Amino acid sequence: MIRRQLLLTAVLSSTLLAGCASWFTGSSQFKPTPLTAIESSQNLQVKWTLTQAGPTAGFLPVYANGHIVSADVNGRILTVDALSGRVSATADLKRKLSAGVAVADETVLVGTQDAKLLAVDRASGRVLWEQPLTSLMLEAPQRAGDIVVVRTNDGRLTGFSLSDAGKQQWSLGNVLPQLTVRNNGSMQSVGPEAVMVGQAGGRLDIISPPTGNTLWQGLVASPRGATELERVTDVVSRPVFDGNQVCAVAYQGRVACFEAASGSLLWARDVSSSRGVTLDGSNVYVTAEDGSVLAYDRVSGRNVWKTEALKYRDVSGPATLGRFVLVGDGEGYAHLLSNEDGRIVGRVKVGSEALTSQPVSLGVSTLVQGQSGRLTMLTLGQN
Repeated sequence: MIRRQLLLTAVLSSTLLAGCASWFTGSSQFKPTPLTAIESSQNLQVKWTLTQAGPTAGFLPVYANGHIVSADVNGRILTVDALSGRVSATADLKRKLSAGVAVADETVLVGTQDAKLLAVDRASGRVLWEQPLTSLMLEAPQRAGDIVVVRTNDGRLTGFSLSDAGKQQWSLGNVLPQLTVRNNGSMQSVGPEAVMVGQAGGRLDIISPPTGNTLWQGLVASPRGATELERVTDVVSRPVFDGNQVCAVAYQGRVACFEAASGSLLWARDVSSSRGVTLDGSNVYVTAEDGSVLAYDRVSGRNVWKTEALKYRDVSGPATLGRFVLVGDGEGYAHLLSNEDGRIVGRVKVGSEALTSQPVSLGVSTLVQGQSGRLTMLTLGQN
């Protein structure tokens, strides 16, 4: 079903959302497109699966040095061997968390529901340091060299030093519009040199981690429409970077690609998405708000293909798996699409829970997360 979850800000400030008044949730009148039989030309296999102890509330797992690191709302952190699915370390912070993890070597960084940034030793679970935040952190922090970048619910970006017990290095305010789309993560670090930050109003900011200076800003999409609701145009999924090209997509807006060094717009095409974007050597892939999956040529922006076989099935953002494209849906299916024409060439039922979080690509395997936090590693099998 189409998700249309909008957040009205600056009306109440006494709730857990710290300044956010209420959620408006609507759904499509369209029924999910029924699945039809496919000619499976590529076997899609479950390599391993793992159920977490508590809900993850949209927290996304991360891959680091051969391990998957994941956290749940109740403060439990798991470190899992990516090849076998074996749990190699657990930590129970006994504190409620508000956002997922970032990993810096053997340190895990998380946000708590009392507005603190914690640095935790991954092996022992010992809290190494904590720093107060201006409000709740609702998306995972980003590690960029010695700096961890945090965005809080008031729109503020703050950089903390990993080597100096989390000492604050800089802070940037950002005025939020009255309505914004729910954002579970639209920051992405690019090594120590840059952090890509999707913003409300269709803006993409590239930030220098050591100083907080803006390297450049790009306009993914401009707000348009007669009402405040129609003018909501936010970048709420993670931008992607590869080969001197940065791409991002906006809800009720466009997908756009920029030259990474200068910020010059290379091309843009109209599509609405809060689900996500990914790319490979040839194409940029986007899951539209209605569940259609589209491919655009990386160089020209030409529409290469569009598949509507999964419309209204609450489809996740795309990820690559080998030379294919993988998406999940709201009924627990993972679908493998041809990167050449968008045909569904493989499918597997992962479980009964929705697979609406954007999968994490590891090249020859891809990690999907269920709505309750269940982790499943998928791989390509022999035909």
